[in-house]
Amino acid sequence: MKYGIVILFFTCVANNTAFAQSEEIASSVNKADTTQIDYIVELVNNSIITGKKVSDDGREVGIMTTDKGLILIPKYQIRTMSVASSMPTVSGKRVFPNPHPGRYYYSPSGIPMKKGEGYIQSIYYLAFQAQYALTDNWSIGASTPLWAAPFLVNVKYTKLLGESDDKKQNLYFATGIQAGSLSYIDPGTWLGVGYAGLTFGNPESNITINGGVLGVSSRYYSWTWDQYSRETETRPAISICWNTRVSSTASFMGEFWYVGNLVVGGPGMRFYSGRKNAIDIALLGAYNIDWGGGGFGVPFVSWTRKFGGK
Repeated sequence: MKYGIVILFFTCVANNTAFAQSEEIASSVNKADTTQIDYIVELVNNSIITGKKVSDDGREVGIMTTDKGLILIPKYQIRTMSVASSMPTVSGKRVFPNPHPGRYYYSPSGIPMKKGEGYIQSIYYLAFQAQYALTDNWSIGASTPLWAAPFLVNVKYTKLLGESDDKKQNLYFATGIQAGSLSYIDPGTWLGVGYAGLTFGNPESNITINGGVLGVSSRYYSWTWDQYSRETETRPAISICWNTRVSSTASFMGEFWYVGNLVVGGPGMRFYSGRKNAIDIALLGAYNIDWGGGGFGVPFVSWTRKFGGK
């Protein structure tokens, strides 16, 4: 009988304690759900969870979502967690920023990178580009295929010229030079382009107009004069590019070049994976104005990985 009373006593205490704890947790969750700020949580499997952080016991974080209720996430599954209000908005939904706003397929934009940020771009896994920001305005980079010919280096300057109140209708400026040679294939042949451009919009949706001069300088042997000579050819180069963010995972993009009598480029898409990776897919073509003919449908695929920054 005594044991029965003791067991009954502890059972009642346990039930009351559990009930009190449940009420305390529910109260704290409800309170946090109305007073805490929203977070965007990126998991290691690239899933995204948005909601209010209502608990953190050191091992897992509790996120109160609007559609699935409370989700407890082990910390080892969390890659990043950011305040939602710091993220851009697309169709009323918070999204991760474009990790690669400084370049389209190839042509640059005027949107600056932050000091210490950079990216590596692989085109067909055969050609590579890399860029690194020395300051908030100056960056340097290099471009080359796997066989290292040509090998090009560049210097780029970017600056925000004007910003709208909502930070969506901004004006950016960029100028730079890219130059190099055919390296071991023909060290005497130099390539280069100098340009300046304006970008209108913001990192998520923008349009850029670049103008410059493309030059090729070749060294050859003249049998007439019995000496080496150099021949240099220059052509005007103009590019028009755009990027329109259509969802949290995709942008509609395009890039067109006019070089001499040739128009090259085409439309495509940029797909985002988390806050660091972007994949560009496009169909490109070329049209010769003098000949009145050309072709379209060449696939373009590239992958870009951002490093540094958030």
